[in-house]
Amino acid sequence: MSSWAPELFSCSICLDVLKDPATLACGHSYCLLCIQKHWDSRVARAEFECPQCRRKFSPRPVLACSRVLMEALEKLQLSQQDGVVSGAALPSSGLYPTLPSSSPHLCPVHQRQPELYCMQDQQRVCEDCSRLTHSTHQVVRPELQQSKIQEELKDASARIQSSIADREKLLQSLPQLTDTYQGSVQQLMQDSQSVFSGVCGLLEISVSQLLQLLQAHQSSWLLLMQTETQRLQQDISRLQRRQQEMQTLSSISEPVDFLSAFSAMSSVDASERAQLEIQTPDSVVSGVRSALDSFRESAEHLTKTCLASVFRVVNEASAATHTCSDEGASVSSVCESTAVKSDSADEEHTAQASAAATPDQHRTPAAAQASAEEAAACVCVSNPAPKTREEMLKFRVDLTLDQNSAFQHIRLSEGFRKATLCAERQNYPEHPQRFLYWRQVLCVEPLAGSPYYWEVEWTGQRVTVGVAYAHMDRSSSGDRARLGHNAESWSLYWSGRAFSLWHAGKETPLQGPKAKRIGVYVDQQAGVLAFYRVTHTPTHADAQEICCVHTEFQRPLLASFRFWSGVGSSISLCPLE
Repeated sequence: MSSWAPELFSCSICLDVLKDPATLACGHSYCLLCIQKHWDSRVARAEFECPQCRRKFSPRPVLACSRVLMEALEKLQLSQQDGVVSGAALPSSGLYPTLPSSSPHLCPVHQRQPELYCMQDQQRVCEDCSRLTHSTHQVVRPELQQSKIQEELKDASARIQSSIADREKLLQSLPQLTDTYQGSVQQLMQDSQSVFSGVCGLLEISVSQLLQLLQAHQSSWLLLMQTETQRLQQDISRLQRRQQEMQTLSSISEPVDFLSAFSAMSSVDASERAQLEIQTPDSVVSGVRSALDSFRESAEHLTKTCLASVFRVVNEASAATHTCSDEGASVSSVCESTAVKSDSADEEHTAQASAAATPDQHRTPAAAQASAEEAAACVCVSNPAPKTREEMLKFRVDLTLDQNSAFQHIRLSEGFRKATLCAERQNYPEHPQRFLYWRQVLCVEPLAGSPYYWEVEWTGQRVTVGVAYAHMDRSSSGDRARLGHNAESWSLYWSGRAFSLWHAGKETPLQGPKAKRIGVYVDQQAGVLAFYRVTHTPTHADAQEICCVHTEFQRPLLASFRFWSGVGSSISLCPLE
């Protein structure tokens, strides 16, 4: 080892013994930090060359420490130590200093005091190591990091103690709260029964009054009919007598006697037309029946709306209770992970800063648009649609198709619950709510507030099922009146190959097989619209979600349907039990 020249292990940039030596492709070696700083100063000119032979490199080489040179340096260092111990003096020069002796308290590579600590490798390192081999790691000063973590642990301990006190206080209040809630629910049940009993009583009174009114009307009608019968019989008798008088007068042949008899008669023409002075029963029957139909529809709508609101309030309260229970169960794990999060706080901050400094060139336009649409549409993720058909059936609603909105070639049947596309025109009367160009039809019932659920079966090649605002244009031949192609409607479309969601003229492709029975769930107040694929087995029916839309509905919605080509295609509203 004494034959090795020290100048073989010197850096021509710093003129010192090589530290973390790196060898270029031309064969010259430099300190890794020296050559990196040398090239950093020439980044603007894009000049990366060897300081000795001037060989240029493009692009800038990626360098690493040469293990062979590092081992040679270590052997030279050991040989020098052996020479000092044995008394043999190694050649030295003021240009190439002797390598210092190693110490168990110094960095074995850089011979510096390891005052820092690498969190990833969990070892002490010196400042040179932190800049070179640990440049991408989280390197901290142990004393400062320990002080910081201790403060965080102290704060976490105080928060845990406060949480314990809060929970002990809540635990003490639970029995009283339980008793109060049970009493409230019992009273609510009694009040509910009282309300419905009172309504039933009012209905019974209304039925009794209505029957009495109709009976009185019937009695007065019969009395009037008797009076009219007597009047008509008297008129007939009077007219018959007059007719006999006229026949007798006609039989007189002597002129003077004829004129005398004629003068004795009061009048000759008594053949006025007979008229009834009362209305026909048809007007009364039709008016009362129309009023009863309106009362039945209003009562059904009011009952369904009220019960749906009650179901929604109770279900939301139950869901909130389960959520609170889940959060309470996870409190301990969150508290236990506080110290770990505190340890990695600096690392997380560094990663966030690096991510913030990274340009958005890696984000595709589609991803950016998807993020924007998701932020705009998902305004009500706290109220998701139900996942099972049993849950949705609690909100079932009976819908009827609106004849005034049906396209002229759509025939309605089965009590306005089935629509069929026909070749012949149906000759519906003109109406401002009728679709003039698109083969579409809406339902009568407005869906507002509480959740609603209905199911549709369809036949044909293609179909569109959705919801729309009542003010959507009906007379236009453009997209303003086309279901799913404007901002006033949402629709699920089966193209013959796949489903897709349409809104405001934008199509979102969906995955999944064909479904001949489609379930629709809408919560206008919560802003949730979901479509389901309904399948039946001999003993069970299941609903699998096709898609779910979270948005903000500004007004009540109407169930809507659109036909495509194909005479005989049909849409049926399914009865739900």
